[in-house]
Amino acid sequence: MPIWILAIGCLSNKNPMNENTTDSSITEDTSEVDVDTNGTPHQSHTYTIGVDTVVVDVINTDGRRQYTMTTTHSLRDGYPQTRTFSEEADDPRLRSGELLTDALFAMAVFEAKENSVSEISDGAFSETVACECYQTGELWNWVWTRDIGYAVDLGLKHLDAERSWNSLWCKTAERKTGGGREIIQDTGTAGSWPVSSDRVVWTRGAMSIWRQTRDPQLQSQLIDVLRNTVETDRAYVLDPVDGLYRGETSFLDWRAQTYPQWMVDTPAHIAMSKSLSTNLSHLYTLRALEELTNEDWGSAELAITIDEAFWNGTSYSSFVATDLFPYPVFQQDLLATSLAILDLGTHPEALHQYPHTEFGAPVIHPQQQLTPVYHNRANWPFVSAYALLAAKQSDNGAVFNAQLNALIQGAALNLSHMENWEIQTGENWHEDGEYSGPVINSRRQLWSVAGFIGAVVDGVFGLTFDSDSETWISNPTLPNAWFSEDATLYIHGQEFTLGSSTLSAGQITWLDTSDWKNIYAPKAPSLQILQEADGITLDPSPLEGGVSFTIYKEDQPLQSQTDIPSDTPDALTTTCYSMTTNFEGNTQTSHPAAPVCVWGDNADHVNSVYADDLTIQGGNYATTHGRPHHDNWGESGHTIQGEIFISESGRHLLQAVYGNGAGRLDSGITAAVKWARVYDSNGTTIAEGPLVMPQLGSWDAWNDSSFLSFEAQAYQALFFEIRDGINMSYFEHYRHYNGNGGGDTPYNFVNISEIKILYRGP
Repeated sequence: MPIWILAIGCLSNKNPMNENTTDSSITEDTSEVDVDTNGTPHQSHTYTIGVDTVVVDVINTDGRRQYTMTTTHSLRDGYPQTRTFSEEADDPRLRSGELLTDALFAMAVFEAKENSVSEISDGAFSETVACECYQTGELWNWVWTRDIGYAVDLGLKHLDAERSWNSLWCKTAERKTGGGREIIQDTGTAGSWPVSSDRVVWTRGAMSIWRQTRDPQLQSQLIDVLRNTVETDRAYVLDPVDGLYRGETSFLDWRAQTYPQWMVDTPAHIAMSKSLSTNLSHLYTLRALEELTNEDWGSAELAITIDEAFWNGTSYSSFVATDLFPYPVFQQDLLATSLAILDLGTHPEALHQYPHTEFGAPVIHPQQQLTPVYHNRANWPFVSAYALLAAKQSDNGAVFNAQLNALIQGAALNLSHMENWEIQTGENWHEDGEYSGPVINSRRQLWSVAGFIGAVVDGVFGLTFDSDSETWISNPTLPNAWFSEDATLYIHGQEFTLGSSTLSAGQITWLDTSDWKNIYAPKAPSLQILQEADGITLDPSPLEGGVSFTIYKEDQPLQSQTDIPSDTPDALTTTCYSMTTNFEGNTQTSHPAAPVCVWGDNADHVNSVYADDLTIQGGNYATTHGRPHHDNWGESGHTIQGEIFISESGRHLLQAVYGNGAGRLDSGITAAVKWARVYDSNGTTIAEGPLVMPQLGSWDAWNDSSFLSFEAQAYQALFFEIRDGINMSYFEHYRHYNGNGGGDTPYNFVNISEIKILYRGP
């Protein structure tokens, strides 16, 4: 199959139920077959979904259908309660034996066309970009890297491969100085990459296109982009100590929705965290390079490391919090769990223990208290689609059917493949005072559209492309509802019949909503150290009522207790503590408290080199923003140098105290990323690596950077140098960006007030 000449560029930059009742919330009330006044066959079906009614009317003409759907469900933004759309001659067509299923499939094909545009635009950019691309949804006129990567992988590959590739290629760019084309990180926390590092989701979509074509030109382009991206990520994102990639959870990047507040306030800890979902896409990218090049890129080792790091014996943890507390959190997320089953093939029980409601499964569990609905307390259809595919791979009919039912129910009620809905009520807007939501909820959200296509085509009919015969082959699964055995799918010029093969009954966990403590985690606690002559007292306060707590010394839990513990840290090392809480009589566990450390007696394990004693090339010495510092520092030729004396043998951490007011916590492309090197008197490098200094929203704010870890022997003088690194502003994609980092030159400026050397221990 031919691929297209890639001249297009994008220079610019989102009630408990019985186990056998997964589809009982929707009932078919009436079915009528008639002909209209012109003699055209006409059908009408009425469905009851909870307290609402959905009517599907169909007019058949020459094998194609015109659908009119009506709902009594309250729609967002005053949209009309009736919608009409038609199948076109070359459209994929589903004849499932159930009119509602056929209508929703046709609606997904129709909405993909509505999202097909000739130009894309975003308020953050000064120019509209000409591109035969997909836009992200009715409320989103742009295309984002992770959105298009997941959407193409799920379903757009079946609809318009050329438009899919255009959209993906738009999210790659060379550097402003030329060469080195990479995948673009275009959204994320506190200045984007590397705080957020899930740009490699792109690979999932790109490989799904290549596997349909095997085009050598496309293969060459993929190898170039992926090789450059992987090499940069290995330098700046991979932690050489544990072999995992840093960066926040994929797609769950509204920090306050899923992270403890202390990490939101100190985003360098998010940059140091490691998430399961993002690591799995790094794994997928290494495997893709191995498939494309027949070279070993280390995927086998990473797969083992991921499984060992995030599997806790019962479920997959969503992320590991920070270098100072490298312990998996108790929060799960459905995307990571589903991708782990698909990519690792291990622990299918992770899916059947994940809690469901009649409206699907929430994208995180447990939920965060006093937080609006968006990622928190919500179902996202594209994640449900991945869960359905994972259920098929792990032979779990109960979860497969529950996810399919949720997708059908949500799209039918809303007359669109929505961005999300509230998980307990299924509402597209749930009124809950200041915690109402979903805060944003776009119609025809691209990955929701693609998710429904993928649930049917890849999930129910089980299509995969056979490159040898250049045909699609089917491994079908008959659900317990919404499809008959003689269901047919017309797609890719072929016709597929469903048949009677089913999955095993499987297991599913239904969320008991009778007690709010089953739904929500305790609030993330705080922990303080009270220094005493013969040791310390750990003060776990404040605590909400009705909780017990567990203190962690380093990453090892001490016993759960309700009294205030004391401890005597080893004076020869640095000891860090954290804690979690549990509702008494309940298994839900909070996020960890911000770690607190005993840095030796009288903090003698902390040595600082202040602004006055640093050797600086570039920038200016200043005393504004509350402390002496060097500002306007960060051009490519600027450096910071200093000398340190090592008094203890073992592991040390180099860290900068910085200010970065170049952008807010929720946007931007100017996380300051510098390259640090520690070396001895002979100039021999002991360690080198990145220091990440995320945006803080104000130049008056000061915070600590990420760490550079190094081993050193006592009683020697060492030296450090900090020079330029890289962030997303170095790429051509952002030439027309309106904020810091736009224009011809990169923006990697930061204020530096202090360099700290922290002794961690032998």
